[in-house]
Amino acid sequence: MLKCTVTDLHLCQHCPRLFAYSWVKKKNAAFIGHRGTGNLPGTLFHTFAHKVLQDISSKGAGRQALVHALSQNSHVISFHIHETIKEEYLIPFLAEHGATLTIEKIEAFATACERWIKYLEEFINPHISSFQDLDILVESIFHNTEYLMTSSYIFDDGEPMSISGKPDALIFDPKTKEPVVLEYKGRKESDAMQDLAQTSLYAWLVRQSIGIIPRVDILYLEENMPLVRYPLPAIENLIENHPSLFQIARKIMEGEKQIPKCSDNALCQVCPFIPSCDNDFGEMVPAVIHTDKIAPLEKEHTPQQDGEELLSTLTEKLNLLSIPVIPSGYTIGPRFIRLKIIPDIRKKVTFAKIVNRTVDIQLGLSLSIPPLIQAQGGYISCDVQRDDWESFDVSSLVQDGGIQTKHICPYPLGRRIDGSVFVGDLADPNMTSCLIGGTSGSGKSELIRSMVVGIALHNRQTMLSFTLIDPKRVTFTDFFSFPYLSQPVIMDPNTAMNILNACVHEMEERYKVLEKSGYSNISEYNGKENIQMVRRIIVIDEYADLIMNKATKEALENAIQKIGQKGRAAGFHLILATQRPDAKIVTGVIKANLQLKIALKVTSSTNSRIILDETGAECLAGYGDMLIGGSVPIQRLQSAKVSERDLKALYGQLDQ
Repeated sequence: MLKCTVTDLHLCQHCPRLFAYSWVKKKNAAFIGHRGTGNLPGTLFHTFAHKVLQDISSKGAGRQALVHALSQNSHVISFHIHETIKEEYLIPFLAEHGATLTIEKIEAFATACERWIKYLEEFINPHISSFQDLDILVESIFHNTEYLMTSSYIFDDGEPMSISGKPDALIFDPKTKEPVVLEYKGRKESDAMQDLAQTSLYAWLVRQSIGIIPRVDILYLEENMPLVRYPLPAIENLIENHPSLFQIARKIMEGEKQIPKCSDNALCQVCPFIPSCDNDFGEMVPAVIHTDKIAPLEKEHTPQQDGEELLSTLTEKLNLLSIPVIPSGYTIGPRFIRLKIIPDIRKKVTFAKIVNRTVDIQLGLSLSIPPLIQAQGGYISCDVQRDDWESFDVSSLVQDGGIQTKHICPYPLGRRIDGSVFVGDLADPNMTSCLIGGTSGSGKSELIRSMVVGIALHNRQTMLSFTLIDPKRVTFTDFFSFPYLSQPVIMDPNTAMNILNACVHEMEERYKVLEKSGYSNISEYNGKENIQMVRRIIVIDEYADLIMNKATKEALENAIQKIGQKGRAAGFHLILATQRPDAKIVTGVIKANLQLKIALKVTSSTNSRIILDETGAECLAGYGDMLIGGSVPIQRLQSAKVSERDLKALYGQLDQ
């Protein structure tokens, strides 16, 4: 029986002649592997990662520590997972092996571990609330660490070929029971299909072993955006084309003399065997091993050159669809590249014709999500997400945003497409109260937290106070000592309604004071009176929990209506958020009385219309990507994340 490994077959995928040199002539052909930066000790990392997963699977010492970490409050789970793996595994491992590594290698190893731990955390986190017994959750994900698999492929003539392989990790989705092949790489190859082609061979072995085709996740540990994920259809299509690879490998193993050339010219340029290649194996056309049918979900972009290439491709694709457009430049921002095109109106090209081709544009540009296409002043924009984007904190917005003299109660809301900062003002009639809608995972809670911290960093504590209402009991659990609070974080719905009613009463009393003193609003009053009125900012995360309660629905709508209509002049402001932006939650009363509308990613165009009166939010990328509208022009922003630096800046400001 013929026997080979996945590594052998991957070599054959790269170049059949390299496989022949390795198999027949017994020469070292392993130079094709990932070189990376040279700093990451890959073998050592593989050993470490396997040791951790094996210990967790076998209920070793770290298993209970991980379960304990998962039982913590949701806002600190990430911290506890990282600390657990560091304390239980990473520090002892480096103590044993670190003496042989340079500083650069230790730093690269630690960075790779951080990215790997973050992947595990994000894999586990969505399922925590579904399991009462967290030990069962961990068991269902990491129940198999013996990855070495062997299976036979039977050719049409009945000849078997034994194939064996060992993926870097095999984990399981605890909800769907779907297996996931996890592979670790250094840096991305120029042809990402080579990585998927290799990993699809492991997927074939998994299917042969358990009868289920797995999902494939590849972690590029030296990349800022390490995860590339491939869905089942991509893997299925590649598995269907494996017989052509197996057939070529068989012919070489059985002594075939005429072996096809490599189809990768770049590989030939660095191959040490190229001088003798044709003499050894004959001049033949390149082999057709089908590894290029499926594009990865994420196309690799470089920060410098994507704009021109993408704009050229977009123009070409639309012209092929009989939608002639004129390229009009591009803007490279921190998260998106905005492509600008002008429709050729002489040929009756309209905005609607371009928007109707959103799916075709997505396919043409190889995007993982549909692009957001909008009409702008003088052009049509098409936003493409960058692969190398990184989040930023509130302090960076404060530093870059600046404050205009006209601002009375300013705060940074996020960065525009070009990276400039959008600064809001609660005293502006267009922004005095705010409605936020977005599905789970859209970044809604993080946006609210960043708004609270941004307002606090921009305004003195003596000038404002916050009422934080958190029916979900997860968003503000680390704000209990927040010095701007007018009372402790409120989690009980009944208490929340009492506080809202008290706010309405205080607002009415302020109007009486303003009336007697002859001022039209709080800004005028504070500018001339010694005793200042404090602005009160009421923040409710997931107000659906209140409005769905029949006992509080009417009272809530009445309070929102009164504060929304009259709050600005008296210094009362509302920030309401929900992950259920449907007509039952975002009622007409609520929508009409909140000026600024913010839509994060939603599940449908209907939800987008409910928030913004326009579609588009269904095409957002999540993680703080948002459209703002309502009483301000529609524009796209990226929100910040609250960092330790933000909190230190806030408390440092208070100490001064």
